Amino acid sequence: MTVNEFNRMDEEDQMKAVWDGVFIADRDDEEHVILLYQIDGFYVEVYYHKKYFEVRKLRWFSSTNYLEPYLEKIDLNGMF
Repeated sequence: MTVNEFNRMDEEDQMKAVWDGVFIADRDDEEHVILLYQIDGFYVEVYYHKKYFEVRKLRWFSSTNYLEPYLEKIDLNGMF
């Protein structure tokens, strides 16, 4: 699947694709737990609201520059 194909999906199908992806790591901001998934050649962040217990937004990207906030949490043991 490409980012463009993902972008053309409705929200329900996007969420199905995310849950079928590979969970990489998570992080927090003031309002959200942000879950990072990899789907084929791109990444999706799922912004889950801490107070309302619901997904508020998805953000997808292919650049590894956006992975920086997760680098300390990604376990690379066993990958080499």
